[in-house]
Amino acid sequence: MPDGDIVHSQLSWFYQNPYKLLCEGKDNNSEYAWVVKGAVIRDIKKNYGIGIAYAKQIGEMFRQAMENADQNSSVNWAALSMEIDRQVGQAKVKHHVQELLRRAGKGILHEFRYHHAAETSNLPEAVVERFFQEVYKAKFEQRIPLTPNHHADVDNATITERVESLRPDMLAEISKWASKATADGDVKNLRRSPRKKVIEINRDEDDLR
Repeated sequence: MPDGDIVHSQLSWFYQNPYKLLCEGKDNNSEYAWVVKGAVIRDIKKNYGIGIAYAKQIGEMFRQAMENADQNSSVNWAALSMEIDRQVGQAKVKHHVQELLRRAGKGILHEFRYHHAAETSNLPEAVVERFFQEVYKAKFEQRIPLTPNHHADVDNATITERVESLRPDMLAEISKWASKATADGDVKNLRRSPRKKVIEINRDEDDLR
């Protein structure tokens, strides 16, 4: 797709080609995921690396709160929520980055509060991971339906199904990125996992084995 080709007005240029390929439906999930991962990692490196330090800070705040809860058997959830707002509000980042940091922090807070499963072994990393997930959702997944007519005349149900089928692979990759970014303190060394090769099996040869 030539530079500047816009096939979905609500997607940034990082995501135009992945969206186009998904609409045309000529490849397999592994290839779609590879292309989408490339778009997300470029977006994170360009626009969201600055959020890593603040995400880790929120995670550290959670860690201290959970340690205190173990000792005192009580958590002031409202105070924690307000502390997320305070930290995010003071973060020297653009508003849309603040909003994704807020979603990440409050999403994990909600899971703690209502006893849903939440990663507790490394809370700074958990918040970074959730932050990356929010980038993926806000910049790609949630924008897909925001057009009256999809590329290649594909219907909304079909493109939605294709995007949803990528989620397990995307979340697994995002988890790896979060671990690396948390350890490094930045995003410059993030890489996609190796491209998966699809091996076509010759049915006649397979029957002879």
